[in-house]
Amino acid sequence: MEFGELVEGEFLERVNRFVCKVKVGKRETTALLRNTGRLRELLVEGAKVFLRKKSTGKHSFKLILVETQGGLVCVDSHLPPKLLVEYMGRSSHPWELKEYRYEPRVGRSRFDLLLNGSVLVETKSVNLVKNSVALFPDAPTQRGERHVRELIELSKRYEPAVVFVVQRSDAVVFSPNWDTDPDFSRALREFYELGFTVKAFLCEVSTKEIYIKKDIPVKI
Repeated sequence: MEFGELVEGEFLERVNRFVCKVKVGKRETTALLRNTGRLRELLVEGAKVFLRKKSTGKHSFKLILVETQGGLVCVDSHLPPKLLVEYMGRSSHPWELKEYRYEPRVGRSRFDLLLNGSVLVETKSVNLVKNSVALFPDAPTQRGERHVRELIELSKRYEPAVVFVVQRSDAVVFSPNWDTDPDFSRALREFYELGFTVKAFLCEVSTKEIYIKKDIPVKI
């Protein structure tokens, strides 16, 4: 997935969950942040960031990438379903892609993807890596836990799956973040032990594009 033209900037501060202050050249401005995670290890004052110009709305930019010692990290949490569809189109893995629908409403919730009319997928954007271990979530997520438990309930009607997309390239394994959210982690372990699909994928990230590169092991 290509980003289009990005502008280099400097991160200043996070105003709220969805807005941050950045510096582009000598001008301070605001940028939309499409990520509700804490991102404390990434969004530090002075960090180099890459932004996309916005033509509508009250914010001049949208924050796309943050540069770290481990490389570039994509912080747009809306991308994983699209990245997964793109990857399956190239590889027919982990499912052969015949048809797909974004954000189907099933039961009480909307999920990220319905594949081939039968595979119900919830995707998660992973931005946190510690000691080469990709971790999710980086903040407690009642919504995430609820979705996993609802997928279990829906398993008589659909093939449920949870897919973690690590939007950076410096991890070798994925694990739920037990220290940050034991409730979500327990729900995922139950889901996994019931034999349902849990996958994690590593991305290749540059200032030009992001794409899923390969699977990485899941350690529950």
